[in-house]
Amino acid sequence: MGDKMIRLKASSLVETLVSMVIILIIFGIGMLIFVNLTKASRSETRKSTTEQMMLWSRQLETTGFDGNTMGESLKDSTKLSYQLKETEGYPDRLRLAVYAISEEGKVTDSLVRYIENKAEERDQQ
Repeated sequence: MGDKMIRLKASSLVETLVSMVIILIIFGIGMLIFVNLTKASRSETRKSTTEQMMLWSRQLETTGFDGNTMGESLKDSTKLSYQLKETEGYPDRLRLAVYAISEEGKVTDSLVRYIENKAEERDQQ
């Protein structure tokens, strides 16, 4: 029984460390790719939301507000809200603020434009 000695083959500590370093490098590269894809996705969503807010603000400017100083709209599953205020010292300008609101009710993006006060022009005529 004791005559035959079975020798087990095992990897050395150096081989184990080298393989762990290789695995960590590959994991790090994969994480960098994942983070870049996530950032690109968020920036595309932000660009889309900004475009929607700009288009809606221009549409509101051309169609008018019908005396409303606040309003909401749902555009491509994004809730948009606007507020219209008169600017101090400039009676010919209005401050139009458009907000993108998340499902939780938090403001995710905003856009502020100063537009002509068409009601002021009508009053002068």
